[in-house]
Amino acid sequence: MLSTTTLDRLRSFNVPGFVDALLTQAQSSSMTFEDRMTLLVDSEYTRRLNTKAARMLKQARIPTSASIEEVDFSVARSLNKAIFLEVLNAQWLTSGQNIIVTGPTGVGKTFLSSVITRTLCLKGFHARFQRTHHWCADLLLLEEKRRLKIAVAGLRKVPLLVFDEWLRDPVTPAEARLLLDLFDDRYRRLSCMFISQFPVSAWHSRFQETTLADAILDRILSHAQRFELQGESLRKLPPPSLPKEENVAALR
Repeated sequence: MLSTTTLDRLRSFNVPGFVDALLTQAQSSSMTFEDRMTLLVDSEYTRRLNTKAARMLKQARIPTSASIEEVDFSVARSLNKAIFLEVLNAQWLTSGQNIIVTGPTGVGKTFLSSVITRTLCLKGFHARFQRTHHWCADLLLLEEKRRLKIAVAGLRKVPLLVFDEWLRDPVTPAEARLLLDLFDDRYRRLSCMFISQFPVSAWHSRFQETTLADAILDRILSHAQRFELQGESLRKLPPPSLPKEENVAALR
């Protein structure tokens, strides 16, 4: 049994996964030294991966905790399962490709985009998920404080920026100029995801300045993969049925 002094010194190294696994092994003498050491290192490595993933998910600010296991591919909304699963592999991030998710209200755009973003975070990719009007407000404030260039440079450390409710509100010339600076900096190097209830064919009309609209859409659309969802709002579907009263006791 290790002495209290030794355990305290180990804890001071900030390796709680290692220490917990060591205490668990204390009663076992059947494993070799190499096997025990492997388990100790694996325990600490897993703890650090989980801690990093939790931190990245918090920083991403994903609106839901949805996972791939919750995606119902049987729902009629024109979602290609094979292509969706391929996106989760994250190869598109390495070339700075964009993802566009469009469709009517309630079809699951934000839900599916949250699943993609969450999966990528768990794979070790940083992301930032925000509604577009919040992005615009942040960019305008940064420009006012003369910190825009520094902020845009800082976002180069984030492989994926997600713009929810893209073009819900018409884009002013001031907002368009700032968005153009951001997209120009990331063009073909870093990725963005756009979630919109408007089809791509209607995007241009959502900008108040046509020249800026041309420049922004050229950077977004020239290197993008699209998910054009269709179908009825999933909010109209009946909720799952509750268990009958006589079965409630059995479920407790």
